[in-house]
Amino acid sequence: MFLSELRQIFGDRMLEPEVNKYDQYRHDMVRDPAWHRTPAAVVFPENTDEVSALLQLASRQGVPVTSRGAGSGLAGGAIPAEGGIVCSLERMNRVIEIDPWNLTVTVEPGVVTRELDGMLAQHGLFFAGYPMSEEFCSIGGNVATNAGGGRAIKYGVTGAHVLGLQAVTADGTVLRLGGKRLKDVTGLNVLPLLVGSEGILGVITEITLRLTPRPAARRTLLASFTHAADATACVASLRAARAGVPSSIEYVDGRSARGAAENLRSTLLPDDGPDETGALLLIESEGSDLAAAEAQIDAYARIVGDAGGSILARAEDEASMEAMWKLRKAVPWWVKRRSGPYHSVEDVSVPTAAVAALVQGALDLSGRFRLDVSIFGHAGDGNFHINPMRAEELNEEEWAEELDRFLRALYAITVELGGTISGEHGIGRKRTKYLSIALGAAEIAAMRAVKAALDPQGILNPGVLLPE
Repeated sequence: MFLSELRQIFGDRMLEPEVNKYDQYRHDMVRDPAWHRTPAAVVFPENTDEVSALLQLASRQGVPVTSRGAGSGLAGGAIPAEGGIVCSLERMNRVIEIDPWNLTVTVEPGVVTRELDGMLAQHGLFFAGYPMSEEFCSIGGNVATNAGGGRAIKYGVTGAHVLGLQAVTADGTVLRLGGKRLKDVTGLNVLPLLVGSEGILGVITEITLRLTPRPAARRTLLASFTHAADATACVASLRAARAGVPSSIEYVDGRSARGAAENLRSTLLPDDGPDETGALLLIESEGSDLAAAEAQIDAYARIVGDAGGSILARAEDEASMEAMWKLRKAVPWWVKRRSGPYHSVEDVSVPTAAVAALVQGALDLSGRFRLDVSIFGHAGDGNFHINPMRAEELNEEEWAEELDRFLRALYAITVELGGTISGEHGIGRKRTKYLSIALGAAEIAAMRAVKAALDPQGILNPGVLLPE
């Protein structure tokens, strides 16, 4: 009965398990088969009214609904409940309005971040909260996980740029929160609760973002360090630079950088021995004009030299800068190629002053456990991807056990340093059993109370963010 009523709403915009394309909706970018689930149907709404109708029906029947954007999540947040419904928002992909006068853009959640950037560039603007996966992630997913990228050190993460939202709660009620205005203290500020809520409080159907003028000039350095400790010490010096904080400081361990460069056939790295490059830093400056950007990058180059690093390349045009960023963005793909589904993309976050201690702690852990570990991430804002990969000698059961022990140790170090277990990917399904390492019982109870107020039946993304 439920599926027939669902079919009346969506017609041929509804998939059932026998359809060939169905399998991709059983998971997000978490490819370990142990996490995959089979929903009863996948539906593709095209407007807010259809999302509301879906949730009214699901609420009456008590059927779980998992909202999904581009499926690019790395924490299992879009993995459906077994036998539930996937609400795919990929067809809700309109750019409703670009408003240069108010420096805002209003979009539907399925808009691909990179495609939006191309449209905004024509107006000399950009969405400064974009994440590193902007080529394929969607704005709705950015908001749902409060994602951050390489420029978060200067501009902040997605939530800093969200001015307004339209969202549908579990019973089909449509909420309209915020707008184009910069100031608003009319009632409780509910909007930030939806940002980063991973779909457990409502389905976001419209987003208004604050825009930023595009920088007039950029310059980029790629620096090499023999020792990881020298690279992390350099991060602290760069953040304190008199020339101003860089717009990006990205860290990659030497082994991961070499693997990514080999996959890309990149010539940016020297042909050194296996241990001669301990870490790389990618450093970027932005200026109001070319002279300002040049002066900043010169200052950063001197800091690198004082810290014992070497400048591998200096980019002064878009193609060269893109080549450097392409190398950095290729690192997680090298991890996937190296280990297939048997790796865990982590995104722990610490205060920036604790970056050196976090990296050293991760290096110490890699010697304690029978796992290969890749370390890279947004060093400038303290958000690191410390990714354990299965060693060849481990079978699947041994991998799962060793991974659990590694993650508990990593999270304990992170929290001891004043950090937390996720900076941008979210808790998803992968990290719910570790939530109590980072949060106390009172904090988790408060979150459950908010969840119960907006979704009393618990039908929205069950099993995500909060432990069942």
